[in-house]
Amino acid sequence: MSEYQLQIKQVVDYPRCRIYRQFVQSLITDQGIRTGGGSGLFYFTVLCSYANFRTSYRRIDGISYPVYPGEWICTVKELAGWFRTHFQHQALDILDGLQKRNLISYLPLGRGKVVKYKIRDWKKHNTVLDYTTPITRKQV
Repeated sequence: MSEYQLQIKQVVDYPRCRIYRQFVQSLITDQGIRTGGGSGLFYFTVLCSYANFRTSYRRIDGISYPVYPGEWICTVKELAGWFRTHFQHQALDILDGLQKRNLISYLPLGRGKVVKYKIRDWKKHNTVLDYTTPITRKQV
């Protein structure tokens, strides 16, 4: 009888989410998916894929921002790329629409170049990780 060992690994590195980031990235790059109008499900899924599961910090333009569970911080330029909009103000209009539907709340920072958003009811549907596990290295 052969023996085997089951290993369960969870990817908890950037952006610390349980939605398969690779799947969402393939949706972002697929030009066949229509993103204009509609319910905003595509945009909301993109935002959820970047949201943190534990507190961390993100550094943008030399400034370190705290990012709490259910939140993420990014530049408006990054946001426009994720949403596939031609202009940055269109990405902010999408955020306005999601905020009006009470799905997210967002705050422009850094003279409007940086956006911090929060997924509403994040804790209701997701586990918040309140701990940090140190990485141990094998010494040779």
